[in-house]
Amino acid sequence: MTVRPCISSRKGALLSAFAGCLTCCSLGCPPADVRDTGPPPPPRELSDIVDGIERNAARLDQALWSPNINVTARFTDHDGKKHVFNFDGTLLYQPPRNLRMDLRPGLGGKVMEIGSNPHDYWVWVEPELRGMWWGRHRHLGKPCSEKILVRPDQLLSALGVGGLPSESESLYGPARKFGKTYDVLYYLKRGDDGGFLLDREYWVDRLPPFQIRVIVLRDSLGRTAMSAFLDDYRPAWEDGPVVAHELSIFWPQEDGKFTMSMRGARGVADANVAAGTFDRPTADRLPADLRANVVQVDADCDQPSPQTHDE
Repeated sequence: MTVRPCISSRKGALLSAFAGCLTCCSLGCPPADVRDTGPPPPPRELSDIVDGIERNAARLDQALWSPNINVTARFTDHDGKKHVFNFDGTLLYQPPRNLRMDLRPGLGGKVMEIGSNPHDYWVWVEPELRGMWWGRHRHLGKPCSEKILVRPDQLLSALGVGGLPSESESLYGPARKFGKTYDVLYYLKRGDDGGFLLDREYWVDRLPPFQIRVIVLRDSLGRTAMSAFLDDYRPAWEDGPVVAHELSIFWPQEDGKFTMSMRGARGVADANVAAGTFDRPTADRLPADLRANVVQVDADCDQPSPQTHDE
């Protein structure tokens, strides 16, 4: 397969120079690995690290389905009020952007949905918040796009089964920095001022199954926007990808947390995924008391830019 250690020689030189500036303060320190009781495992070649992750992602050749997940979520709303939910539910993921999580309290009916398709993403919650918030993937990260309780695009990244960023994402990388028991892959992006910013890191285990254990996404100021910790990697099905069955996500700036345990994962042929599964819900598909509070968080981004004319 083709490995993407850098996109051009100039970008490669930039990444090499940038590596010398990284410290444990900027990247954070890798989590302790209780399995490591002997000498640290030897470093691996960058091509081997990338190839191992991408080969595992390529095994996800059908939809990933779990009929049994448990989610604990903590959110802070726009008024500063904290909300904590503990739900059971189901997960269906079809790469690259199709995601559907249906959540309920125990044996009750569905009270929360998190979803994404190639164009849109959304979250609706019935208890306490009583509303639905949605936006378009193409507007993510723009100043005109407001924050949402759970960003499904970040949740997709945190699942860790979609492989590493593609060249189409306009990122420079990956380059590698050494940890003690982890290899750290990092990517840069070009900022609005033309400079380069650290965009994200992937902590890759040097122990089997040699997969991503930590993902860190940065904002334009270099702060941690999201960190995800992946654990309990197991095959999703025979000859299928190994998938993290325990996931913890933190949004430190919003004081948000999302943990998920997955059981009974298996594959579902794409042909057996019902049409409309990943459609963004319309008002008639929502609980009645949510229909008056449907908010497009990036509506301003859809407005045409003011036209200027020479006098």
